[in-house]
Amino acid sequence: MAEGLRRVSREEGKAVPYIRAETCVIGGLKLQRIALGMQDEHNRPLEVHVYEGYWAPLAEGKVNIMDVMSFLLRGGVHGLANARKEFSRWLFGGFVNFGRRPRTGLLLTSAALVVLGLIVANFLVTVAFADRIWESAKNRTPASGKLFEDDTFFGLTSLVGYWLVYTAMLGVLCALTHRFRLRTMTIPLNLLLAGWVLYTALSFLLVPALVVAGQIEFSWITKEFFKNYVVFIWIGLLAVTYALRKVMLQYSGAVAAYISTDTADRLKIRGEIRDAIRGMARAIYASKEYEAVVWVGHSLGSVMAYDALNALIMDDELTGGQMQVVKRTQMLITIGSPLDKIAFFFDAQSARATQTREALAASFQPLICDYERFRSIPWVNIWSPADMISGALDFFDDLSKSRGREVRNLVDPLATTPLLAHVEYWENPLLFEQIYAGVTRQDVAAAVAR
Repeated sequence: MAEGLRRVSREEGKAVPYIRAETCVIGGLKLQRIALGMQDEHNRPLEVHVYEGYWAPLAEGKVNIMDVMSFLLRGGVHGLANARKEFSRWLFGGFVNFGRRPRTGLLLTSAALVVLGLIVANFLVTVAFADRIWESAKNRTPASGKLFEDDTFFGLTSLVGYWLVYTAMLGVLCALTHRFRLRTMTIPLNLLLAGWVLYTALSFLLVPALVVAGQIEFSWITKEFFKNYVVFIWIGLLAVTYALRKVMLQYSGAVAAYISTDTADRLKIRGEIRDAIRGMARAIYASKEYEAVVWVGHSLGSVMAYDALNALIMDDELTGGQMQVVKRTQMLITIGSPLDKIAFFFDAQSARATQTREALAASFQPLICDYERFRSIPWVNIWSPADMISGALDFFDDLSKSRGREVRNLVDPLATTPLLAHVEYWENPLLFEQIYAGVTRQDVAAAVAR
């Protein structure tokens, strides 16, 4: 963050004379920060402090793969159901109809199909190997496989082999595209990725179902080449699914822990994370040292920033505005944010929600309650169509009432690699240009509008 600000400042012709790391006491909390010597838009000296709300250890090891699978499967089921009807949400005093949102429902459903397909594939691996090992141990002869005869076993092996080749090819192409920024590959890779999702579902869900139903036989899938590498192929499936498990835990695990409130453990984790971020932010606002504060949140961090800022605004309102949170908040920047998908997901879960319940939920979010009182804060959302986690934040505004105060959705033109676009924002200038504008300009709203 600090290096990005320094780079943009230099490009503006304003050198940063110093940058240093410090440990300080703010609002009774011992915090670490980076201090930068900068200049505002009128070339006056400006010291900027960068703080990090580090929450990862609070969720580390507290979410397992079953939690993530359950979360994604529920999201897929609800997303598919919700995509068939018009989506409405309570905003700024009434329900706002956003029409049909098939893309969001499709993404959630695709994730669910992949997860379900991998569950079935790993189940088949376990049962097939256990069956043949048992037969070998019992007969002390080459396995005959009572559950899985040779045609079935080698058919499954070929099915997995084709899938591994496709997955490896797609992974290499994504890595090369990310490494060398081959932006012309964006559309082909998106098509290949969509094909991979469909192929996974067909291979591990539809084909086994048709075999069990007696509609097809595995023999027509069998490839002689794969018969020679049976062990490697099945081990390869386990290795790839293990890698995908790590990815799901990394990108979806914390989200599942933070936004799922169906158990006491999940509520506790969410409370601990929320309190840690809110406590740090409250200490900063309680200090008279700062004239202005800029919030920046990436991925799940954007959800936490949104929740914490809402909580601080609400607390400030209840105590007579002593911290002047709205006035001192210079900008809110969300990057690669899943906020829209989370709003969609929760609406899908609460199909029976009443108007009163929706209004009550919104009352804890001042940023979607009153434009005049709370949305003088410029809100910039940076996203990419190649980033499946992010999206334009459309579900946080009533455009009939916003009068130019809606979320400014900016597409990062350089974040183009499917899947990996989620981490490419930090390598591109757009993010740091927006942060620089929030830090150095007095009329940030006008700068954002331009």
